[in-house]
Amino acid sequence: MFSRLRARPSFSHGRVALMGLLMAGALLLGGCASQTQRATDMGSGAVLSPQQSDVLKRVQLRLELAEGYYQRGQFQVALEEVDKALADKSDYVPAYTMRALIYTALNDSAKAEANYREALRLSPDNPDALHNYGWFLCQQRRYPDSFAQFNKALSIQNYRYPVRTYLALGVCQYRAGDWAASEGTLKKGFALDPGNPALSTNLAVVLDRLGKDKEALFYIARVNSGQYASAQSLWVGILIARKAGNAANVALWTNQLEQRFPDSREAIAAQQGRFDDSALLNY
Repeated sequence: MFSRLRARPSFSHGRVALMGLLMAGALLLGGCASQTQRATDMGSGAVLSPQQSDVLKRVQLRLELAEGYYQRGQFQVALEEVDKALADKSDYVPAYTMRALIYTALNDSAKAEANYREALRLSPDNPDALHNYGWFLCQQRRYPDSFAQFNKALSIQNYRYPVRTYLALGVCQYRAGDWAASEGTLKKGFALDPGNPALSTNLAVVLDRLGKDKEALFYIARVNSGQYASAQSLWVGILIARKAGNAANVALWTNQLEQRFPDSREAIAAQQGRFDDSALLNY
């Protein structure tokens, strides 16, 4: 499922611009707010004693509960569970990352950043903490700092989730105005996971912005011809196809949009011919 990122729209002459680039929520939180931590991640790599194992299980359960509350928007309850987890194990890095996410949702940037810094103090090469801190910095428009965190995460050997970090880094580069760098980054992610709809959709937007219409059409067609087509991806495709003069794809994706997502604001806009509606670009 896509999440919508707010960004400043810049749209003119039927051109696809900053579409509030679409990102998969699972790619941002999967592994970031997923709080399972193995014994070998506890610092020494030694076999845990029965007492230590019990503590770890209890802490992990607290974090699972916190994540559930966080995803349901019950941020204060989620925070209470994280605090209980840290009361049992004060050096548990995923708890600080989770608490930072919660404070971000509560619009307390200072506390969010303090928790990211504590997580990285305890574990400087933790890729999940680096990724989430990078995204936090991107949201703060501290782009060079965010790039540094993402690149450090990507440099870590055997990092399990490079695709989500390439996606986040590419989006942030786009938001910073470096479209060429964004293209290169998203293509690296695409090479690792060509079936990822968020990567293809974002890449199509970037390529269109760079004036590479045919290439943009190729990537968005991959999404819209598959099971992960959404109202947003279809809308992006319609705008790109209109600009490229591809009437067949315009008709195909408009029909698909109106049939599959008839109540979406994109479908309503298409029916009304509002293809230059800037409100639809500010996701």
